[in-house]
Amino acid sequence: MPTSKSGANKKQKPLIKKPYLKGKAFSRLALKRGLRILGYLVLSAVLFFFLGQLLVIDIDWLRTIINLVVIAAFAGLLYSTGARDGEGDVAFAEIALIRQADGREVTREDLERCFHPYKGFVTAFSGALLIVLICLAYALQAVKDTYVLGPLPSWVAAYETRADIGPALLYYHDRAAFGLADALRMVVRLLIFPFVNIAGVRNADAILIVERLSPLLVLVAPMSYGVGYARGERFRALIHSGIASNAKRAARKRRKAAASRQQQRKEPRQLV
Repeated sequence: MPTSKSGANKKQKPLIKKPYLKGKAFSRLALKRGLRILGYLVLSAVLFFFLGQLLVIDIDWLRTIINLVVIAAFAGLLYSTGARDGEGDVAFAEIALIRQADGREVTREDLERCFHPYKGFVTAFSGALLIVLICLAYALQAVKDTYVLGPLPSWVAAYETRADIGPALLYYHDRAAFGLADALRMVVRLLIFPFVNIAGVRNADAILIVERLSPLLVLVAPMSYGVGYARGERFRALIHSGIASNAKRAARKRRKAAASRQQQRKEPRQLV
């Protein structure tokens, strides 16, 4: 008696893979698509700047789940984008191979458009390179957060002229200038905002670890594009399998219809 697993394997339709012309992983098209990846990252930082407070929740487990969902959704968006580009490049590569077999010229631009398993990762890394360098520049100088003194209430101003406590109160007017490190910190935290939010704004040690890992964390979503692109060959095979399955189903219906018509012609007609 076959098991359920073997039954599932029998029902699973084989994938139909057609030969294609393998392209180049490093190409101008990959770099051009990388600008789109960069645009996604910049757009995410802008959205977190305006909507990030909606993800700040005091309940730790709920905050963690919501931010993980945001990370997964962003990665899923880039995965689907990469899968669509990969499937399209496989389709183009199949046509390019037919053209090459017919003796027609395959240009450099055509070869750059053809599918290569690593092209998606090249696209993702080229698009995220600038962001990675920014995160790396800050990660090398990231330090643990320290809190500064807040402003004094207005009624304390009269005591600042007293010799005994005036110098101590003047300390509250010392303000550190907004420097390059502060600008980098703000940009990096926006780029990896869900990870920072998972760590918790009050957990300075965890935030420091996240900031030092920011060059890797910022690559989580872009690398999803590369994974999706590499799966483009399988998605193209699924399309071929679906087309073949539909063709077989249509042919089966035609045969049944033809057999039914032939049977009707063979049946003797009743004479009145």
